[in-house]
Amino acid sequence: MLRRLVRRVTLAFSIYNRRRKAEFIKSYLREHALSSAILSGASARGSEPNEMIVERALLDVASIVCAFDIVHRQPGSWPFVVADGCHLPFRDRAVDVMISNAVIEHVGGVVDQERFVAEHVRVGRHCIITTPNRWFPVESHTSAVLRHWSTGWRDSRPEFTRLLSRREFARLLPPHARLHGRPWSATFLAVVPPS
Repeated sequence: MLRRLVRRVTLAFSIYNRRRKAEFIKSYLREHALSSAILSGASARGSEPNEMIVERALLDVASIVCAFDIVHRQPGSWPFVVADGCHLPFRDRAVDVMISNAVIEHVGGVVDQERFVAEHVRVGRHCIITTPNRWFPVESHTSAVLRHWSTGWRDSRPEFTRLLSRREFARLLPPHARLHGRPWSATFLAVVPPS
């Protein structure tokens, strides 16, 4: 009973948090008249009610050139490409904006995450990268409460190679990036405008 209640509450918070991210991103795209986007790590379909909220919301304001991930995903509302986010097959400044929603924590260690950021900044004239806060009490992908702070829990989930604190995320970004979110926020959102 308690477990179900916790799951419902964390799912509701996740939906709320993702809708807020989506509104921020849509507002940024409108403000800067950005129309073409590539989605990092996004499939076209999600089975959970909190999946694809950000990505679907972007259809209101942008033309999705494609989405990509390192593994094949189900195609849907936009073209899909298999690609490694640390070695992208796109030309420099290929689109107005690269959008990566909660992917950077999955790509590897510090060097991989630095390369991931560099590639996204190379391909997009603007870049938006979000990541869950490692120190927020609820882990956004699994709805785990406090357990994600345990090394044993993280080690048993190799798909979360490096959850990030605000300070760790900031170190990965170029100096002109603007980082949104307080140290206690559920999610951090970085905007990298053209340099």
